[in-house]
Amino acid sequence: MGHKHLQGAAWTLAGALCLAAWAMTFMRPPAHIAAWLQQTATNVQTWSLILHVVMLVVLAAGLALRPLRNHLFAAFMALITLSATVISIIQGLYPNIIIFGLVFGLIVQAWATGKLNFDQRGQRPIPALFGLGGLIFGFWYLHWVPGPVALTALYHSPLGALNCPTLVTICGFLCLTNKPRSHLLEAVTAGSTLFFGFYGLMRLGAWVDVSLILCATFLILRLGARAAETGRLDARPETGQTKRT
Repeated sequence: MGHKHLQGAAWTLAGALCLAAWAMTFMRPPAHIAAWLQQTATNVQTWSLILHVVMLVVLAAGLALRPLRNHLFAAFMALITLSATVISIIQGLYPNIIIFGLVFGLIVQAWATGKLNFDQRGQRPIPALFGLGGLIFGFWYLHWVPGPVALTALYHSPLGALNCPTLVTICGFLCLTNKPRSHLLEAVTAGSTLFFGFYGLMRLGAWVDVSLILCATFLILRLGARAAETGRLDARPETGQTKRT
């Protein structure tokens, strides 16, 4: 089987898994899901605090140590998606197992093939703005935490445990990448983030999920621009850094 056939099969499989996970989300009433999310966020407060500290250390080290930046940021992305996968397995939440397991695998694949590039030289302000917003609202996710929410969310928001703070953080990192990129990783992450952003906003009353919608929309528009440029995603490898989008 040729490279194009394998690539097409990967996109088809990833799309089918995402659609299945999104459909399964509607099998339980919003009140049941809200209760589960609240209980899970409470149960993992200590782990959430640890991940908040790790995130600050990784960001500081990544900015200071340019040669290690790609590995540090990719490792943290893998850590929080693996964490969310394990917690979802323990809780028996099948849609999250599918989404986070898929995103974790795609992050590892992109990391191994050099498609998580965080070289910020010449970075345009718009991607930087969306990336920073995603990181802020993943770290400081203003929902599912006890009051005072604005303060408690700084160290107990369920990063690495629940869909929305974890996905918007991954989106934030992906917004900050430069070529070459993994378009499949971006498509799966952006599509899932957009879905759970609208679900949280419209069915769970989480207004902070507007941040998910904005970050995901930016990634989708960037993917669309890539498709318009080449005729299809991954039609030819992205090389060089003379044009940054």
